[in-house]
Amino acid sequence: MFLIEPHNAEQYLRDRGWIDGREPVHIRPLAGGVSNQVLYVARPERPGSDFVLKQVRAQLRTPDPWFASIERIWREIDVLDVCAELIGPPAAEGAASSELKILTPRVLYQDRDNYAFAMTAAPLEHRVWKADLLAGRFDPAIAAACGRLLSRLHSASWLVPGIQQRFDDRRGFEQLRIDPYYRSVARRRPESAAWFERLISSVAEHRRSLVHADFSPKNLLVFEGGLLLVDFETGHFGDPAFDLGFFLSHLVLKAAYHAPRQAGMLALAERFWSCYQAGMAAIDPAERQALEARAVQNLAGCAWARLDGTSQVDYLTDPSSRDTVRAFCRELFERSADRVGEVLAALDSRLRAVG
Repeated sequence: MFLIEPHNAEQYLRDRGWIDGREPVHIRPLAGGVSNQVLYVARPERPGSDFVLKQVRAQLRTPDPWFASIERIWREIDVLDVCAELIGPPAAEGAASSELKILTPRVLYQDRDNYAFAMTAAPLEHRVWKADLLAGRFDPAIAAACGRLLSRLHSASWLVPGIQQRFDDRRGFEQLRIDPYYRSVARRRPESAAWFERLISSVAEHRRSLVHADFSPKNLLVFEGGLLLVDFETGHFGDPAFDLGFFLSHLVLKAAYHAPRQAGMLALAERFWSCYQAGMAAIDPAERQALEARAVQNLAGCAWARLDGTSQVDYLTDPSSRDTVRAFCRELFERSADRVGEVLAALDSRLRAVG
């Protein structure tokens, strides 16, 4: 496999005809991920035609060894195609709507020999939502759009046989999420093993919808009037509770980071959850209640995993804050907490007490 790097990407693109031979381009790496080479290709003479070039890597960039099959890139392309259908074109949001547009990339080119592809990009002036959150910029409209986006992916694929059959293979999810998150913590924190074993079984048993499995602020690109969701390589048909727990865990960890000024972050979590629930109204109430309970348990599992798993959060460095989150996750497991609103209120009380 030819390894694409910033210094050789332009020639690679010209050789394949993905850009014209004389067309000027500006190529820069996009930061934030650990599993791929991702380059932004700016085309100054063709406004609106910028794109992203992505090539998979077998070894992920983490302190501990972490490997995954490079075949996962073809799963990402397949998931992107389906998500484009489920989300629909931007016009579906309504021309007069004050809500942010929710978008997913479109695949433009594929290079199956070199495990690479190109896709549409967010506008060059986009921001990664994670950066906004760490800087203390809390926009409820973005949280609301995240709730609408995730509920649309889940509800539109809920128990759809064709989608289930197409994405039933969970090997990439196991390699990139279950092993480095849940099993890793169970090994390093033996006292938690029973909880994580039950959580792993629950995620395997409750396959209901398409699951993004990397729905986090680092994969949400925000720009004027909209946001774009990226990184679909862990997509599969599985338990939507994992997406919910994964996303909410990021907001919980950032609430601890901002403590004692956590109120704004927790308000975003509440806004997200409210909009997600509204988007899932067509799903059976009993299913929704069970989904919420599983989401809380996955929140506990994912938040703990970002402290003691293979992929540890890089911004929550204060030992006391990390201990506070661990204790909070342990409590959620011990009392089988099952309501998102109550969990967020409990976290707020705990952070106020230690602050």
